[in-house]
Amino acid sequence: MTGASAQPGRVWPGGAKAAVSLTYDDALNSQLDNAVPELKRLGMKATFFLTEANAHWRLADWEALARDGHEVANHTVSHPCALSGYSAKRLEQVEIDPMEGYLDSHFSADRERTFAYPCGYLGVGRGGRHVRYARYRKILERDNVVAARTTAGGPNRPQDVVADPLYLHAFEPTYDGDTVAPARRYLNEAVAQGDWAILVFHDVLPKWHADGDASVATHNRILQHVAGLDVWCAPMGQVFDYVERRWRTRPEPAVTGR
Repeated sequence: MTGASAQPGRVWPGGAKAAVSLTYDDALNSQLDNAVPELKRLGMKATFFLTEANAHWRLADWEALARDGHEVANHTVSHPCALSGYSAKRLEQVEIDPMEGYLDSHFSADRERTFAYPCGYLGVGRGGRHVRYARYRKILERDNVVAARTTAGGPNRPQDVVADPLYLHAFEPTYDGDTVAPARRYLNEAVAQGDWAILVFHDVLPKWHADGDASVATHNRILQHVAGLDVWCAPMGQVFDYVERRWRTRPEPAVTGR
């Protein structure tokens, strides 16, 4: 399609140059207290990957957040990272199935079923990488998960999303330090290429303490940078649904220099 090849960044809603999804992991109180007010001020909707272990403490607040148009999704019951000792059956029955049921009960079964891998770990049990990865994928497929997010990789090309929706790339912009520059580089790359950037946040605290945190000031500056870009900012499930509908039957255009 000539138009798509000539202007790869103008295929997003409203003619935006790229898509951006803001995602928050672990159902942390600081997200409700410090991140949500800035999202509301800027008119942005985000995806919150909840664990039951954390969400139940402020369930009413998470339910109100979902009613306000934010996406809530599965991050397992208790956030297990080291999965070499797990069988696929155990992970499915103890962590993933119950969390899907929890979300259905409290947030509606009529939702985009998306998932974030705890710690970005993609494999279950022992064996070669492909065997371990396949185990995890089969669990997610049985639970009708349509898209799953990692914590690494560059902005997502729509064609790659359609080809492998259970391996969406994402970026933790403040993982190594409390600075805006890494997020700016990542977002600018997405805009230049016309792709989909997914950002990952954890605790949003008055001051940065450790890997994965973001200070309120830095978090807000990143969101303000997003607001100043010519991008479509929407929850992960909404963007995935758009990509799936638009690119599923479209032949991939010839793009050079990528």
